[in-house]
Amino acid sequence: MSERLVFINGLPALYGELKRVGKEEKARALLKDFLKNTFELDLEEKVNRFLDIPGGLKPADMDYFKLYWELIQLYINGLFYSTVVLSGVLCERVCYDVLSKAKIRIGEREVLPEDDITCLYKMNLYDLIMLLEKWKLIKGKTKADMIEINNKRNSYVHPTKSRTLDARKDSFDMIRRISGILENEFVVESMQK
Repeated sequence: MSERLVFINGLPALYGELKRVGKEEKARALLKDFLKNTFELDLEEKVNRFLDIPGGLKPADMDYFKLYWELIQLYINGLFYSTVVLSGVLCERVCYDVLSKAKIRIGEREVLPEDDITCLYKMNLYDLIMLLEKWKLIKGKTKADMIEINNKRNSYVHPTKSRTLDARKDSFDMIRRISGILENEFVVESMQK
């Protein structure tokens, strides 16, 4: 019989048992200490990753922003694999936001209504990127970065044994590319005039 490595998350059971015997306050304090210690374990590295994130103004009033905020949190917390994968999801969300703000015309036809635009949401990401570029709704640099994000995301979701992945390096590259896309496509006017 071979040995197996297993993960045991006993904290929920401990919490439940302490709660059952009337010590819920103590159980919550133990959980808070555990979470605080976990966060502080590599705090200096988290600070360095935070400082690595490209600065600049990003519009926070668009649908993509919730995903962008999560992406930044994943990277800061060292969840590199998840950062790469969420970058692909965020890239797709950015495409939808570009579509939602665009005034798309087909020949002499009026601007496409929202219902006609939402049917484009069923396209795969690569084809959607190519369509946005063909319709001149995104810049060439954005297209190149989006394709690289899609390819990198796919290499993590569909890995092969022959390919070596460097999640830390790749996640930083994704953060850098996403930041560039947002700056290219969603201009924020300075509040100083």
